[in-house]
Amino acid sequence: MFKNLMLYRLSPEWPTSAAQWEEALASEPFVECSATQQKSTGWVPPRGQEHGALVETVDGQWIARFAIETKAVPADAVRARTQKVVEEIEKTTGRKPGKKELRDLKDDALIALLPQAFPRRSQVTVWIEPTQRWLVMDVGAQGKADEVITSLVRVAGQGFGVGLLQTQQSPQGAMAAWLAAESAEDIPDAFNVERECELKGSGDEPAVVKFTRHDLATDEVRQHIAEGKLPTKLALGWQGRVGFMLTQALQLKKIAFQEGVFEEGAASKDDDRFDADVALSTGELSGLIADLIDALGGEADATAVTDQAPAAAPAPATAARPAPATVAADDDGPPF
Repeated sequence: MFKNLMLYRLSPEWPTSAAQWEEALASEPFVECSATQQKSTGWVPPRGQEHGALVETVDGQWIARFAIETKAVPADAVRARTQKVVEEIEKTTGRKPGKKELRDLKDDALIALLPQAFPRRSQVTVWIEPTQRWLVMDVGAQGKADEVITSLVRVAGQGFGVGLLQTQQSPQGAMAAWLAAESAEDIPDAFNVERECELKGSGDEPAVVKFTRHDLATDEVRQHIAEGKLPTKLALGWQGRVGFMLTQALQLKKIAFQEGVFEEGAASKDDDRFDADVALSTGELSGLIADLIDALGGEADATAVTDQAPAAAPAPATAARPAPATVAADDDGPPF
């Protein structure tokens, strides 16, 4: 159910119940793009059932789903249609359209072509762990996460606050220490280093070294760390149950549950399968997130939240982690 995670912290004041969450999301339901609309966003039932609940409570966890639909018209098609109109104006009036008129003609061409464009829809699963006040999104790109946060800020009203989950030690500093370790005993007990990482140097044109399907407990890797290259990604395993890629921005990517973890949740009915998948996924990932926070020295400040998507400046490797940079979603294959 979850392939990528971004972690946020909710303020203590909101939400106080799943019913409050449901009421807020109901004010911004998803509606498909109209004929001349380029983009539409909103909340959809997480079970996929028409007119279903917008918030599902499973094993004490709250699950919602945010939909983003876009329609794109090829730029070449807009230019060709605009040029055709421009040529017609020049032929009939003997004049060339000015800059403002040309912009208007391009807008008109786009609107005329939009009804022919096919919509593309993506969805973001949103999980709230109410006891810890974690807001967790299954998303790999910061732009989509910002869309969700923007919607929540709009619908929640006064009392809503959200901020990136911050840790005492930055993930980059911790990953560097784990890769430089001479012994596996220097790595937190709950985790093991797998066989993939990316190291990046400093400067205007930093060197980048990538290891894939490669033993990382080597002098070669430790030498790169000693020379000042820092990890931006590192494949880790958690208690032999979950594999994932940790990034310098405390994002979890390429999440893969190990064989056998979900066997007890197998069910024939779709509803039963949804409940089982949510319960097992959130149960495993709650333990992983808690252990990861502990491995990074605990939370820096659980009360530091804002009423909008944060945009913190990057911090040094030994400080609290920076806000994540905008990145393209990675492939969904496991990192080991």
